Amino acid sequence: MTENEFRALCQEKGYSEVKVKDFEPHLYDPAHTHERSIIGLVVSGEMTLEWENGASTYGVGDICEFEAGTVHAEKTGKDGATIILGFK
Repeated sequence: MTENEFRALCQEKGYSEVKVKDFEPHLYDPAHTHERSIIGLVVSGEMTLEWENGASTYGVGDICEFEAGTVHAEKTGKDGATIILGFK
């Protein structure tokens, strides 16, 4: 999926704010929540999201979407990650 296709998907799903974010290598952001729902497309590197019931790793081309208030932790590997994020 291209960045433009992802931005169109965000618009279709009601995500009004879209931005590109670089996550540093070996990042660990402990369990937290966000006030807004988030959708993300990994464009480089990978990120592991740890949920209350397990973990999922997302690599280039993968999309993750979760609702506001979802408890999760974020972890990157040696290369960090660049993710296009949509918020609503």
